[in-house]
Amino acid sequence: MKRKVLKNVRGETLGFLDTDDRGCVTAKNRQGRMVGRYDPKRDLTLNERGQTETHGNSLSSFLVED
Repeated sequence: MKRKVLKNVRGETLGFLDTDDRGCVTAKNRQGRMVGRYDPKRDLTLNERGQTETHGNSLSSFLVED
């Protein structure tokens, strides 16, 4: 698994994007809670409940400052 850390302009961690071997990407907030998932085969972004949010990868929009 590959992990990318997303930070704000002040260098504070907003969250993480974890990519598995199949290319699926899971977004986790800074506390490690899953907030969304991107399925590249279907080209869909799903929320934490598994409901479709958008076509394409829009996971970074799930990671906002609190």
